[in-house]
Amino acid sequence: MLPPGIFILLGLVSLIFGKNWARMLFAFSLLCLWLLSTEPIRDALTSPLEFQYAPFNIEQTSGKKAVIVLLGGGVQENAPDYQGSDELSHFAMMRTIYAAKISQQTQLPIYTTGGTPLAQSIDTEAEADVMKRWLIWFGIDAANIHSENQANTTWENARLIQKMLQNKHINTIILVTSAWHMPRSVWCFEAQGLTVISASTDYLTKQTAYDIRSFLPRWNVLNESSQALHEYLGFLWYRIRHASS
Repeated sequence: MLPPGIFILLGLVSLIFGKNWARMLFAFSLLCLWLLSTEPIRDALTSPLEFQYAPFNIEQTSGKKAVIVLLGGGVQENAPDYQGSDELSHFAMMRTIYAAKISQQTQLPIYTTGGTPLAQSIDTEAEADVMKRWLIWFGIDAANIHSENQANTTWENARLIQKMLQNKHINTIILVTSAWHMPRSVWCFEAQGLTVISASTDYLTKQTAYDIRSFLPRWNVLNESSQALHEYLGFLWYRIRHASS
């Protein structure tokens, strides 16, 4: 249902039938691929997701008993540059860096959460454990890091973290995730009865003026547009599936 697959499928359908409407469908597919590969269209999709919540301000934590919750964002299995160990994806690394910064500013503990949702091997290290390893490398005290390594979805992240915090009578969290992922994440954690302070990072929306290159198609921009569309579909699915949970 997402690009580029959906437009490749439409293009193949148009080639099979060869009718006038099929040629129009083929042209439509190419136009959509072009548009989604440009920065203005990408930003029109990412901006409503990324700017629903203001950037994190340390003053939001004043007088609150809170913890930092760090959501996983994928693991690169058998990374050759790290002698075959499992390491963080781009999204997960950016989140981990930001969580470490907030922890150093606030001295609050970090709860990492993430299992092995897309693992190709049963030996793959859980996202939460890989993030913990990097947090320690960034200088965070291991005693200040707690891992939840079973969750494979954002909903499970929220449900399992809430169970961990319930025993400690903690109800407020500083939620660290990618800016485009924040609305769905906040919804999941608030559905568990937690008070969420958003701490978005790794924004996709362009923050400077467009130039001629902004209107030329680029593969990385198409990927980011697809990420945004995936998030909209994911949020819709969560609302349907978990509305009564």
